[in-house]
Amino acid sequence: MAIQIIWSPDATETFNANISFLRESWSEKEVTKFVDKVDQTLNKIQLFPEAYPLGRRSKTYRRARLNGHIVLFYRYTKSRRTITLATFWHAKSDPGKLKY
Repeated sequence: MAIQIIWSPDATETFNANISFLRESWSEKEVTKFVDKVDQTLNKIQLFPEAYPLGRRSKTYRRARLNGHIVLFYRYTKSRRTITLATFWHAKSDPGKLKY
């Protein structure tokens, strides 16, 4: 049975915010590139959920760097075989607000 990926409300919101930013500031090519990178990373996380390092603050969340600016934080629950996407964190965001 495959590991289920669950999108938290914050993950959905921050993903959409990144897409909106790319559409406003860059081209549709950049949007496609970002979405492809997210898809590739989610596939890798499903296959190897513990491949990425633990977050610096919370030892229950892992961080997958998508590019030089955005990091995906997620939690893997082995017993339930679920991956919960927490947030797509932009490097220029206030680090004091990061809880992972």
